[in-house]
Amino acid sequence: MLLRGFKSYIRDRWNRIDQAMYIILLLAVILRFTLTNDNDFMWARYFYAVDLVMFYLRILQLYYIHERLGPKVVVIFGAWYVSSRSYFSL
Repeated sequence: MLLRGFKSYIRDRWNRIDQAMYIILLLAVILRFTLTNDNDFMWARYFYAVDLVMFYLRILQLYYIHERLGPKVVVIFGAWYVSSRSYFSL
């Protein structure tokens, strides 16, 4: 019974994103307090930035279920995705 519930928890996409977000945050905090060189400190900042993007995606997921904000978020995210796709392909 417990194993089935854990498998169901792992199969959910958002739970995997949450777990990855927590691991990346933990890695960033460890790097932040262990690295002393400024060039090495940039790695901690990169991990903080990736974690922040994942956090924003998680917060946006909450708006998808809202009846008034959901469609607006879908339109805004769709327009951002189309415009950023050409930027990131450079």
